[in-house]
Amino acid sequence: MRLVIIVRNQALRISSAVVRAGDFCDRIAVINLGDDDETRVLAEQCGADVIPHHGETDAPTIAGLLTDSIIGEERTVIIALDSGWSLSDMARTVGLSRQGHDVFLAFKHRTQNRRVESSRLDTPLSSDTYSYSEADIQFACASKVGLAAIAKQSCDDVPSSLGAEIELRVVELDPPEGPPARESLASASRFAQFFYWMLESRHPLLLFGVPGIIFFILGFEMAQELIEFGGPHDSVSIGVALAAFVATFVGVFSLTASMILYVLGKQIDRMPKTVD
Repeated sequence: MRLVIIVRNQALRISSAVVRAGDFCDRIAVINLGDDDETRVLAEQCGADVIPHHGETDAPTIAGLLTDSIIGEERTVIIALDSGWSLSDMARTVGLSRQGHDVFLAFKHRTQNRRVESSRLDTPLSSDTYSYSEADIQFACASKVGLAAIAKQSCDDVPSSLGAEIELRVVELDPPEGPPARESLASASRFAQFFYWMLESRHPLLLFGVPGIIFFILGFEMAQELIEFGGPHDSVSIGVALAAFVATFVGVFSLTASMILYVLGKQIDRMPKTVD
């Protein structure tokens, strides 16, 4: 399997996306839209093949860029890395590619397509109602045969015109819950990129590990102060001792939970690799 990431001015997220993709496949390509040199450099440093592209981004055009570089009968997974897709969706996206369809297209919700006329927003998006030029693809999966078939189409064609020999599935994603988050850390350091990735993916080492360290240190300091106090112990000192015990216990529990969830998450993410 080959995973292709389409980016435009995503220097903040490209490193973590390529590293994350490496958990699922050995071949990673990045289609770099525009002239973003920082994204190109970061992607190459992480081991991805960078393909510069300045044209349209409809499905037939992108498929045409990728057909010549297929190796054997490998499948191709294409992801549009923008505000509509997060790193936590990686495992689900790769899992969908294992369902065996020649072409699997996941369109963005029609309200997010700027090229769709307002009079058509009430029309459900399907394989025969919207052309490639009208429907923005969030992610797609295709076999060698399916990718070649899409490459032969034009941007004005509809997915249903691929033919009966192509096993096709088209879905429309749910509308976004709120306005897209603004990304203002394009020039952040590597540490900031890593921290942003942990926040975005709800990493257990961040959600449980950091509070666990804080509670553990707090409980340890309270216990140390109580030991150094040395005076007669009354109800207040007993309460402080109990608070120190509870804080230390919560800290150890949170640290243990973060490690367990981290290991389980790694195992679950690798499960799609074993599916035929």
